Amino acid sequence: MSDIGAKPAKAARPLSRGGPLDALRFFAAFFIVVYHYAEQAPVSLFSIHPAFGRGYLATDFFLMLSGYVLGRAYGPRFTAGQVDDRAFLLKRVARVWPAHLVMIAAFVALVLATSFLGLPARNPQWYQWDQLPAQIFLIQTWGFQGPSGWNMPTWTLSALLVCYALFPTIWRVFGKIRSPWLALAIGLAIFVAVDAFARAAFGLPSFHLHLRNGLYRAIPLFLMGVLIARLAREVVIGPKLADALAAFAIVGFVALNVVGEYAYPSLALLGLLIFAASGSAQNGWTWAKTGGRLSFSLYLTNQFVGVVWFALQRVLDQKVELHQAAHWVIWAMAFPAAIAFAWVFERLVDAPLQDWLKPYLERFTAGWGRKAERNPSAQTMVTTSP
Repeated sequence: MSDIGAKPAKAARPLSRGGPLDALRFFAAFFIVVYHYAEQAPVSLFSIHPAFGRGYLATDFFLMLSGYVLGRAYGPRFTAGQVDDRAFLLKRVARVWPAHLVMIAAFVALVLATSFLGLPARNPQWYQWDQLPAQIFLIQTWGFQGPSGWNMPTWTLSALLVCYALFPTIWRVFGKIRSPWLALAIGLAIFVAVDAFARAAFGLPSFHLHLRNGLYRAIPLFLMGVLIARLAREVVIGPKLADALAAFAIVGFVALNVVGEYAYPSLALLGLLIFAASGSAQNGWTWAKTGGRLSFSLYLTNQFVGVVWFALQRVLDQKVELHQAAHWVIWAMAFPAAIAFAWVFERLVDAPLQDWLKPYLERFTAGWGRKAERNPSAQTMVTTSP
């Protein structure tokens, strides 16, 4: 078995806040907001350029990045027997579920309030009460029928819960493959095979599947992120080469999507970008650190902000005749509104919830991994945080 928990001859740079990965996380989250708000513009952004309709690539980036961060932060600890599988999964669920429940409650309150006031929802198919239990328990991508409404972006959290459960097994199984390049090639073959299955079974490529089948999309991308993390740990590149590769990936990605829809080369460039960012020496960007912290809240809350903002805009349109330029200004102001709401949510809801839960989780899981921690074969522990 390849010792993927051992420190390589040239140590990989540790994960750090305020670096390229935080910046990329924020930009990807922001592009997803653009994708969600595109059709609310006075002229749909999709009709201006089809690249605006490829927000799915930003979501795929998040799925790969999730696998990468967990692989870097926790993979070697699993190899060393220093993390209990149950404790790991419980803490990952606790990281996303409480904030999700708050936002689901906000959507329910909004629907009830508008119904009471006699204001019907513009898209009632999004707010079907029989779909609410699957949304609450984040199981909407596990093959259940019906639209993935309410807070639609949470389909990724539903899929990631399964990825979190699979992560220890993925790391250990692929750890038996000596070469990180061979492991990555096998992961790519799995991605291609799942995509071929999606096309045969559903008539769609994996990145265009209906959200109820999101597991077929998420698991292979998460797997690729985990394997890129292993590659970054064992194949360490210098910061100058890392920055050059990152620039190549960004320019290539933008150029491809200006020209047309090249999903698979675009995903390959996003994978290269994640790998390159791991070797960059850039860090200490305060704005990137803040943006990285906001990315989860921005992803979780932007749908709610959009529903409220554009409903208010429609009410204003009915009362006041506005110039076209004013419509564009009001639409554009939705983006700082989404960021401001995400900042408030992160500071006043998400972070306090996590601070409150942490001691309870530590006490509840105390002792679960003690036998593993006493394992004399344990290797160096990764001390970075996701």
